[in-house]
Amino acid sequence: MGKTYNWGILSAARIANKFADGLKELPNANRYAVAARSWERADAFRAQHGFAKAYGSYEEMLADPNVDVVYIATTNNLHFEHTMMCLEAGKAVLCEKPFASNLLQVEEMVKKAREKNVFLMEGLWSRFLPCMMQFKAEMERGTIGKPLLFQCNFGFITPFDPNHRVYNPALGGGSIPDIGIYPIFVAMYLFGKPEEIGVTSVPAPTGTDLTTSILFKHKGGEISLLTSSFAMILSNDAILYGSGGRLKLHEMFNKPTRLSGKWNDGYEADIQVHSVGNGYNYEAAEVMACLDRGMPESEGMSWQFSLDLMQVLDEVIRKAAR
Repeated sequence: MGKTYNWGILSAARIANKFADGLKELPNANRYAVAARSWERADAFRAQHGFAKAYGSYEEMLADPNVDVVYIATTNNLHFEHTMMCLEAGKAVLCEKPFASNLLQVEEMVKKAREKNVFLMEGLWSRFLPCMMQFKAEMERGTIGKPLLFQCNFGFITPFDPNHRVYNPALGGGSIPDIGIYPIFVAMYLFGKPEEIGVTSVPAPTGTDLTTSILFKHKGGEISLLTSSFAMILSNDAILYGSGGRLKLHEMFNKPTRLSGKWNDGYEADIQVHSVGNGYNYEAAEVMACLDRGMPESEGMSWQFSLDLMQVLDEVIRKAAR
């Protein structure tokens, strides 16, 4: 156990509640401060989750010298602006996915983190979940032979509202940046950056993507088939097929609690994985472990991985809009 860190949460949005609940699992995470667009909203969040302080502006919280690390929970379109604010203030940053709106912004964020020598990590919480890490470990140890095909779907019905964040272009809407990032992340986590990218997409009336299917070909010859949608309920699982069998992250694959295998001889079994908390505790624990070691970035969720991920997202979104 390292030192205790004072966490600040920037925005009292819905996902901030989930992250605050995750912090409760970590004895070295002090729920210190929350900032929202109004003091009343911040104070209600503070009282609900047991934080020490509430601020009615982001600037006020970042001026507090006792804040060690900030979790950014604002809408996608604001991630770049708020990350840069935190880095300028010398605060370590965990920014909710997607890291920013495009590759250029991520490059600027990484450049600023280097200049300031301040910790920065993309908050893709699935990366550090025990079930997700075991999924890759089973692949790497050859449990199902040579990996060949990865199939992953993420879809649910979100009633159309042009002002809702997932349909509003000004808020960084679309199924790709909001939920498609999860299948894309897992494919890249398993196989690395794809060499070939194919995309077909159906737009929402606002122009953001409603349903998108993606085909990746990876360096080792592996293929990934990925779909995201706000128009239908999909299987929301992730299956890796190999020459000797298959591995499955059961619904919901992005927050998995069940991993199973089925082999070519017909044998099936669950692969036991132990986990605690709501899952957000694992990414917060990674941040604090890196801070304990004086590291500006996480080896598990490196700047280069986030740069590669955003480059792929940019290309997928561009091809979806054609």
